Amino acid sequence: MNQFKRKLSSDELSEEKTKQFRNEVDQFITCFEDLSNELLYEIFDYLGGYGLYEAFSNLNSRFEQLLHSSSVLFKTHCYLIKFDEIINIFKQFMFANRHQIFSLHVNFITRNSYFFSSFLFDSSFDRLESINFEQIQSNTLIAVLSNLSSLPHLASLTIETSNIQEEINDIYRLIFVLPKLKYYRISFPNKCHSITLPLAVNNQCTSIEYLVIDHYCSLNELVSLISYTPKLRRLTVHKIKFFFLF
Repeated sequence: MNQFKRKLSSDELSEEKTKQFRNEVDQFITCFEDLSNELLYEIFDYLGGYGLYEAFSNLNSRFEQLLHSSSVLFKTHCYLIKFDEIINIFKQFMFANRHQIFSLHVNFITRNSYFFSSFLFDSSFDRLESINFEQIQSNTLIAVLSNLSSLPHLASLTIETSNIQEEINDIYRLIFVLPKLKYYRISFPNKCHSITLPLAVNNQCTSIEYLVIDHYCSLNELVSLISYTPKLRRLTVHKIKFFFLF
C-alpha cells in the first residue's frame, strides 16, 4: 500500500514537473509578430520582392510601416506572360514600390512583349541598381534601353536575348550612355550583324569596369568596343570571330 502511494506520489510529481517545464518552454516561444524590427529586416532580405509585398502588405499597421521603411529594399524576380491581369499586377507593384526596388530580374516568357516597351523607368526608381532581362526580344530591348539612362544608380545590367542583327550597334550605343553602369553582360547565341561603332572619343567614354561579351565578336570589333571603356578592370569574351583567307 505504501509502495503504491509512493508510486502515485512520484507520478504526480513527474506530471507536475512536466507541466512546469511546458510552462517554461511556452514563455520562450514567441509569435512572428513579436520579433524585433531589426530581425524582421534580416528575414525580409532573404525574400523575393513581390512575395514579400504580397505576404505582408495590408496585414496590419506595423508590417505596413516596416514594408515602406527605407531599410527594406525589394529584390524582384518576375516571369512575364501575356495575361492582362499579370501585367497589371506587375505594373502596380513596380510603381507602388519604385522607391524601394533594388534589383529587377524579368524573364520574358511571351515573345510578344510589346507591352513592356511602354513601361517607363524614370528617376523615381532611385534605389534600382541591378537589372537582368532574360529572353527579351530585340525590339522590346531597344525601347526599354532608351529610358534606362534616367536611372540615377543603375550599376549592373545583364541582357540575354536572341535574333540580334543590325540592332547590335544601337544596343551598344544605348548602353554606353548609361551614366553609372559598372557591370554589363550581353548574351545571345546567333551570329549578329557586324559591329560598326567608330572608335570612341573622350566625351564618349563610359564608367563600365566589368564587361562580359557572350556573342560572336571579331578582334577589330572588340578593339572598337573597349575604346569606350577606359575604366575597364575585367573583360570576358566568350566567342571570337575569325576570318580565314585562302
